[in-house]
Amino acid sequence: MNRVRPIETLLAALASFTVALPLLTLFDANTWVRPSIVIVATIAFVGLGLRSLVAAAWPVILGQTLAGFLAVSWMHGQGHLYFGFVPGPDTVTTLGILLTQAGETVMAYSAPAPTERGVIVAITILVGLTALVVDAIAVTLRSPALAGLALLTAYLVSATNSGDGLSWRYFVLPVGFWLSLLAIQGIGTVQRWSTAVPRGVDGGEHDPVLGVAGTARLLGAGALGLAILLPTVVPHLPTTFIADGLGRSDNARGGGAVSLNTTVDLRRSLEDQSQSPVINYTTSTSTPDPLRVGILTDYRRGEWRTRFDANEVLNGGPPALDGDPAIERTTVEIKVGENRLQAPQIALPTPLIGVELGDVPLRSNFVGGYEVDQTVEDYTATYVQLAPKEGNFSDDGPRPRGAEEGVYSDIDEDSLARLSELVDTVVPEGSSPLETARLLQAHFRSSQYTYSLQLPTPTDPTSGRNMMSDPLSNFLVSRTGYCVQFASAFIMAARLKGIPARMAIGFLPGTFGNGSYTVRAADAHAWPEVWFPDLGWTRFEPTPGVRTGGAPIYSLVPTEAAPSVTATPTATGATPTPSASAPRDGESNVTDDTTSVTGGPLGWLGDHLLALAVVLAIVLSLLLLPVAAWLRRRQLRTAARDDAERVEADWASLISRLGDIGIAPPDGSTPRQAGAQLTHDATLSGESKEAMGRLVATVERARYAPPQAEIADVSGDARTVWKAAVSARQRSDQVRAYLVPGDGLRQWSDAKDALLDWPRAAWRRLRRR
Repeated sequence: MNRVRPIETLLAALASFTVALPLLTLFDANTWVRPSIVIVATIAFVGLGLRSLVAAAWPVILGQTLAGFLAVSWMHGQGHLYFGFVPGPDTVTTLGILLTQAGETVMAYSAPAPTERGVIVAITILVGLTALVVDAIAVTLRSPALAGLALLTAYLVSATNSGDGLSWRYFVLPVGFWLSLLAIQGIGTVQRWSTAVPRGVDGGEHDPVLGVAGTARLLGAGALGLAILLPTVVPHLPTTFIADGLGRSDNARGGGAVSLNTTVDLRRSLEDQSQSPVINYTTSTSTPDPLRVGILTDYRRGEWRTRFDANEVLNGGPPALDGDPAIERTTVEIKVGENRLQAPQIALPTPLIGVELGDVPLRSNFVGGYEVDQTVEDYTATYVQLAPKEGNFSDDGPRPRGAEEGVYSDIDEDSLARLSELVDTVVPEGSSPLETARLLQAHFRSSQYTYSLQLPTPTDPTSGRNMMSDPLSNFLVSRTGYCVQFASAFIMAARLKGIPARMAIGFLPGTFGNGSYTVRAADAHAWPEVWFPDLGWTRFEPTPGVRTGGAPIYSLVPTEAAPSVTATPTATGATPTPSASAPRDGESNVTDDTTSVTGGPLGWLGDHLLALAVVLAIVLSLLLLPVAAWLRRRQLRTAARDDAERVEADWASLISRLGDIGIAPPDGSTPRQAGAQLTHDATLSGESKEAMGRLVATVERARYAPPQAEIADVSGDARTVWKAAVSARQRSDQVRAYLVPGDGLRQWSDAKDALLDWPRAAWRRLRRR
């Protein structure tokens, strides 16, 4: 047998690299490809060399891990190596910083995200880990079937962050290499078998292995065919994204000048998404905020409008900021180089503290919206990013301008009943304005709601008939919509609790590339603003993170206070009514599943708590039977009253474990007969055969020895026989023996019987009394 396995090594390396090719759809450059090829080749060649020198698996895997770390350090840690080539603590710290930057990038930008240095490092490490795991499992440990799980995990990283389904070509390449790996190792395993072929009933020779292998190949080919053909027939289901930022699809078509309509209709679906650039700008921060274009305050029969004109000329610049000047803040500057937004609209960050428009005056309306007399191609704006604390969200203080006139308190009467029901369910009595806003945002961003540009027609869950109710009620029933519906429901629910709230329309920060941000028409967005006296108008983000990325840190519910999510039936259907005037939003139908905290020191844990719980549950479930089997064998030994009973316990445990891999003695056979049969079936030789002989002799001695006689311990011989027998079996038999042992099944069966028998026994004792 050639333990170097060059062909298997090549196939494992090709599968590991091609499974990462879908990442080309998520990032704007392919600069990660070359270092990924280097890391995959390094792990493959080191594995070839070490397997030619040693037979054990762990030195090979350890050497590949070390070689991979050195390769990553030499490629990405230059300037942080001792003597120019030895990695140290500074190297690890640098790589950690780069990985943190990569995490911020994929959470902040839509696909295709910028391929920054941190992203290249992260992809290199991920591809390297995939190559290491696949090579270790498929080649070193000779279990290519299990390696498919590692390849599937790597594939899903890309597939679950694509706005549209990936092309079948990305699937065929890694699967083809993996199936070839399976076929080569399967054929090699069959060819190495040299034992006698059993005879069938008719006396002819029939090799069952060939039949099983043929069936497996047929099933594999059928599964591959179905995996390719079914997506062409079955509709693309809503996607659940791993990374909020990458989850924002950005692939529609369109063009022309851009002007946001200040009349927003909740009843219209969105279809065409223009990719025409609107604004190009640079900024002094790595986390820019949305750019606001208008403020809408009046809602009537499914439409948002504004009734205020920008009549006030701000000769001295923007007015002083509302709120407490002592709140921690960071001043940020943006420089717009290409502005295609038509006047009188202008996109500005908030809260604004300064703007340079040349000779063009800046105008303001009654509620603080800004306009210009003519389009300004280049301008500079300065604003502040606030870092408020819990105490800054008090509701004690001045009311906003227009509050006395009821500008921010009108509630849609048609949807009042459903709004009241929602608020009573989500927001406990006595909640503060901040708690109310946080709980409402978490509710709308939960998996109960679906982000979609196509609005369904809600149906009655009992009769199935279409419900011709108002648009906001339709959204609350169907729980499907885009940013306008989410923001509207949030605003009305907040107003119902007496909190001043309004709608802002504008653009998301855009996509970073070549040192600047590009905002496109498809980045148009709507979000609610809530009034807090010490802060002024404060942005919240109820639209699912698949569209908007992470919500502001201050708006997140603390983990221990996060609301529970309950499944609620939703109506289905569609009303494909395109709109050319409502703010553009998003891409294909997707489902958001982000309700937990995305910021702070526990942010990552909060975002992935469900996934971690699922993984932990899977691990614990896999351990149930092995642990039960271990307990059963231990109980048999500890319950033995003398050496003879301990020998019998070890013998019974060995017979049971050999049965798990398909080796069992004939019923009623003596220890000597059983030992001979097991030695033959398990192909024992050398030390393991001698251990079986000693074990059989000791069992016979124990059965005929006088009580309390001293008999040698056979647990060591039993372990030797078991290791030799299981190592000669196929990897699937080994996995089944370890994960589904018969002793574990019997232990749980006995526990179930004891649990069911306890009430019956207690009842019998009670009747006797």
